[in-house]
Amino acid sequence: MEAARVAALRGHKVTLYEKSGELGGQLILAGLPPYKEEWKTTIVYFKSQMKKLKINVKLHSEFTLKTLEKEKPDALIVATGSVPVKPKIKGIDNENVVMAEDVLTGKKETGKKVIMIGGGLVGCETAEFLHKKGKQVTIVEMLPKIANDVGPWSRWPMMDRFEEEKMGMEVNVKVEEITGDGVKATRDGKDLFFPADSVVVAVGMKSEDTLLKQVEGKVPELYKVGTCAGPGKVVNVIYDGFMAGFTV
Repeated sequence: MEAARVAALRGHKVTLYEKSGELGGQLILAGLPPYKEEWKTTIVYFKSQMKKLKINVKLHSEFTLKTLEKEKPDALIVATGSVPVKPKIKGIDNENVVMAEDVLTGKKETGKKVIMIGGGLVGCETAEFLHKKGKQVTIVEMLPKIANDVGPWSRWPMMDRFEEEKMGMEVNVKVEEITGDGVKATRDGKDLFFPADSVVVAVGMKSEDTLLKQVEGKVPELYKVGTCAGPGKVVNVIYDGFMAGFTV
């Protein structure tokens, strides 16, 4: 949306294709956990800019090679984002396993006792989201530190809340297998077992660059922005969009 906004301000005729039925991408998810509601105002701003600048927004419209052949654009900006990583763990396809994204959006429900595999930002925010819904959550992280990718000014209050709310946090843990009733793991060579009704996975994101690879060499100007070009924080991917819209 930032790329479309800036390109439109510079006089280009812009069409924005969105595969889903709603604008916002990963920011929609970012605004769902507790204490993150302010991100919703960012989406409201960008949506208003799409209307103000009369950008042609096509929802429920996936951009494909057929679309490229039909539209014949002078330039194409690809911002297809990223998708959750599904780790290669025995039992990952069990019925009691769900991805964090599906929990936040309400597509999947969990049982009362939950093990969260992954203690980064998404895992911690999803764990707190579930805790607020009355779930008993334990975060299992392979690194020595929970919320390792969270800035200090956000991490300190988050850790204070977790300790105050007595949320389980286990570090230096390697998950070996997910069973129907919990998670088998090891730490320092010792076997561990964490009982659970449900297991939620949040071990990172990977670029969704399928379209990018398909259109390379088939359009006069091609730009990749956002997390489809690699991991990044909100401020960085919005800046990428600005630069693409300014350069095109």
